[in-house]
Amino acid sequence: MDREMGPIDRQEMNRPGTEPDQAPRSVDAPSRDRRPMLGRNYAYFLSQAEMETMKDIGRFRTIALDDLAQIRYHGNQGQNSEDLRSLQDQGLLARRTIWTGGRQHQFTVLVLTEKGKALLEQEGQHLGQQKVYAGFVKPREVHHDAAIYRMYQAEAGKIERSGGRIRRVVLDYELKQRVYRPLAKARAKPGALGSAEYAKAQAEVARANQLRVVHGKILLPDLRIEYDTANGERAHVDLELATHHYRGASLRAKAEAGFKMYAPQGSLGGSIPYDPEHVAEIFSF
Repeated sequence: MDREMGPIDRQEMNRPGTEPDQAPRSVDAPSRDRRPMLGRNYAYFLSQAEMETMKDIGRFRTIALDDLAQIRYHGNQGQNSEDLRSLQDQGLLARRTIWTGGRQHQFTVLVLTEKGKALLEQEGQHLGQQKVYAGFVKPREVHHDAAIYRMYQAEAGKIERSGGRIRRVVLDYELKQRVYRPLAKARAKPGALGSAEYAKAQAEVARANQLRVVHGKILLPDLRIEYDTANGERAHVDLELATHHYRGASLRAKAEAGFKMYAPQGSLGGSIPYDPEHVAEIFSF
């Protein structure tokens, strides 16, 4: 568990040879050597690999345990279990098991604690402009939110294979803050709703956030990936996770908003009726 720092801890932090390894390493193979790290009056012992795991969990807020083991740890259950145990023992990580199908199936997800989030934000070189989150979302949203990590992997792979470089990811939580706050101010004006002035304010907010107004609403994607193209140009792609609840009208609106839609392979089945006006392709992952 984490503990209060004492004089010996501080000496250990400053002892020659305890500085992080400055030699370049592969992004896919971060160091597994644990080193002392000073938090808010606590000493933690973390490896670069564990910090990268925390960053993944924090930037997506919720990740399924099985997905993390398969994707970040390439199926190495031993390393996955060791790192998660260390992070959880130090109070930086929490897990929760959700039961579905009348408690016949369990689904374990991982989130950062507030301590874990604070430590990541303190180590600014790990984040840049990337926002991170802590705590569990509503249980009914866990499956949807956890699937966003897999959707990201599918699209990020395409970007990187074309020579692009991922800068950061933006969840709908962040976009809601950017959009809803200025709109709330615009709505607070007498007679604002339905007025030309409000429509103008709405269009300006959408344009400022590179979003679109569709049928009187600013639609928000589940995930935005910001990246540099192979030519060094800034770009982004907005992704939406389609579920079996989607119908033709919903898909058309998302397509008009310019979102690229994904769905877990086989998850939609025949639940979405054919609509000749719906021309958006749904990618699987």
